[in-house]
Amino acid sequence: MRVFIDCTHTANHTYKNTGIHRVVRQLTLELTKLSLANSDVKAISVKFDGNFISRVTSLYPENDSQPAESNQASSAILSKIINKFNFLVYKANNKIRRVWPFKYLLYKPSISTSKEPDEFEGTKLSPEDVYLIVDSNWDLPNSYYNFLQRLKSHGVTIILVCYDLIPIKFPEFCSKDFCKTFSEFFIQYSPLFDKVIGISRQSAKDYIEAKEKGILPNTNSNQVVTSFRLGADSIKHQKFQNMDDNDNNSENTQLKSVLNKRYILVVGSLVPHKNIKTTITAFDLLVESNENVHLVFAGNRGWDLETDRLIESNKNYGKLIHIFGSISDSQLRLLYENCYCLVQASFYEGYGLPVVEALQNYKPVIASTGGSLPEVGGDFCIYFDPNQPEELYKSLSQLLSSDTYYNQLVTRLRTEYKPFSWQESAKELLSHLYG
Repeated sequence: MRVFIDCTHTANHTYKNTGIHRVVRQLTLELTKLSLANSDVKAISVKFDGNFISRVTSLYPENDSQPAESNQASSAILSKIINKFNFLVYKANNKIRRVWPFKYLLYKPSISTSKEPDEFEGTKLSPEDVYLIVDSNWDLPNSYYNFLQRLKSHGVTIILVCYDLIPIKFPEFCSKDFCKTFSEFFIQYSPLFDKVIGISRQSAKDYIEAKEKGILPNTNSNQVVTSFRLGADSIKHQKFQNMDDNDNNSENTQLKSVLNKRYILVVGSLVPHKNIKTTITAFDLLVESNENVHLVFAGNRGWDLETDRLIESNKNYGKLIHIFGSISDSQLRLLYENCYCLVQASFYEGYGLPVVEALQNYKPVIASTGGSLPEVGGDFCIYFDPNQPEELYKSLSQLLSSDTYYNQLVTRLRTEYKPFSWQESAKELLSHLYG
């Protein structure tokens, strides 16, 4: 079985590092590694080029530091990839470098595209093939729809990974243009999907409800809607190159100055559904009695300028409140490793990856009850109503006022929380592709 992993958006926008981009990169890597150990599955990462698909050469920014496998594991993976897929390898000083598999491995130009519209690398498309859309391909040209129709005409199974339906479920949190683009994609494309796999039970439930309410077409009676769980490898399983060698120096200086502080971390783009106002309101109450605590936002600025202004106009901005924009994985790793706790105040989340990442790094998490967050965090998080800033303030105040209480939470995470790796996530996803 060939599994074509569609990661078009991430491949075309390697400079971005949003939650979806990080998920796409991790799943692509792990699915590829699993296929190397399974002769019945061949995972091929591809992107849509406007007419057909071509192999992906890299999913990572040129200057970004990547997690490195151990020397032995790297050599084994690299050797298998070279032998199985006949890659060209980047050489430096006449020596083959042990590198992150997707960064310096290039496919032979002669096989990068198919000459025949219904072939890939000389092999006809067939009902044994699976086309897995793991990326946010909502704004691709209409030729993408025609391409998927062509796949279906050859019996190819088309599967979509559904992150959330926020623009449909909560249009007030998104721009009108994005809501229109997103909604039109799902209304037009949904009948083409043989399977829809949500990243949480909540995401799958939302999709089913949207069909039942007539918001999405319910014309494909054979469509299967299910879910799987995302992973998040803990710090002890990840090794990064030195941040100083890979990230912007001025930004590093600012970030390093925060790492020595006691700070509350918020991870994610500054968009309306993240409920930044509640976080700021609770923090303002908190600093009245805790002057030595900081608030750090790590994520891209959003389309909503009002959210940006809300933060930047605060009297503590640049003093106790800090924004780090599009950060690298190595910077994010340091922020998780050194934070006091994580706050996820979202009105709604399809999953809530920062919650899992913080828990895996043994950091207390205060999360809202929005969407899938209780499902993802289980009983390891402290929860509050996203519409009640005072609840968030009280939870933060309780955490900061008692070292005993804080240490009890950390100890419980270290002894009871069971990490769910990206490899396990990929295995679960792969199990849904059969049958």
